[in-house]
Amino acid sequence: GQWYLRSVREAVVSTQSTGEGSLIHSKFGHSNQSLLNLMLTGAAVPNVFDGARDLGGIELAGIKEQSEVGYLTLLEALRFCQVGENLKCPKFPIWVLGSESHTTLLFSTDTAVSARSPLQNAKAAFDQFDVEGNGFIPTTDLPKVLEHLQMVTDDDYISFMRDRLDPDSSGIILFPAFLEEFFPGVNQDMQERQFPLFHYNGLAQSNIEGRVELRGGVATVYVEYNSLMDAGTAPNSILRVLRTKWPTIEIQWESGAPSID
Repeated sequence: GQWYLRSVREAVVSTQSTGEGSLIHSKFGHSNQSLLNLMLTGAAVPNVFDGARDLGGIELAGIKEQSEVGYLTLLEALRFCQVGENLKCPKFPIWVLGSESHTTLLFSTDTAVSARSPLQNAKAAFDQFDVEGNGFIPTTDLPKVLEHLQMVTDDDYISFMRDRLDPDSSGIILFPAFLEEFFPGVNQDMQERQFPLFHYNGLAQSNIEGRVELRGGVATVYVEYNSLMDAGTAPNSILRVLRTKWPTIEIQWESGAPSID
């Protein structure tokens, strides 16, 4: 009881300090991000990126570690936020899906689906220091990224790698160059794969003929990406959300794409 009350107080304080409004949306009835993060991770933080970020001397709190249940949101497909790998790749293949007005549930019976790939580990570490999502980090942050990945960080090696990754002395390291240097061939190791997905929406009006039921389908994640797979132009909202985690995913639902609203 004490922990619960303290955590709720933290959610209230987080809400008040970030201008999120109330804990529960007055119109749609769903929780705000701080309360949702509290339920998913045990920490009432208002952001969904990994770790903490410094914004002009102000520290913004995000998700500190890999969650047990994940979170994906339509707001990322709309480019309003960027969900970190700690929520995208939870310990269990279960995700809360956020739309603009509702939350639903997605899960798989294939436990390997939520496992992090070497590429995802690399991106998660890099993104912690790529605060604005520009695809590069300052060269001064290279030792921190390598330390996060439990790689060599001695001074001579760092100096050598800075020169190698930033030959023009521009002061930045691009993610593709970082990936090619420390994870060569990682994209070539990817293989097409399939796995089952199940979706649950508890609102009767969002289900076929008002029958609330579990909807299943088979997902295929392709190796090759093409412009038709862009999350912003996917033919339905659930696919737009899922492509924020799996950019090349296609799904064959048993009875049409379910609604996330």
